[in-house]
Amino acid sequence: MTLESIPLDGTNGVRIEILERSDNTLVIRWVEPGRCHYGEQRWRRRSAHTSGTCAVTRRKIRRGDAVFKPAERPAPSNASAMICAEVFCELAEA
Repeated sequence: MTLESIPLDGTNGVRIEILERSDNTLVIRWVEPGRCHYGEQRWRRRSAHTSGTCAVTRRKIRRGDAVFKPAERPAPSNASAMICAEVFCELAEA
């Protein structure tokens, strides 16, 4: 099973679709009703600079955890969103 084109239900009604994936980069379709829509948004793997919540699993993220975050400039509306990197390990095992 490949991870490309997998739809995920995020928090607060966000719809996330993984279009492309590598070890350090994701291309995501992000749809947040009434707020923003990104058809092909590039996200990069990095260490979390702050604590937060995973946009997919609602798990707590601690500073230093491996996450994916939007990498575009200028900062998009969802710039503070994070997805736990381990979400993709779990999908691959399913």
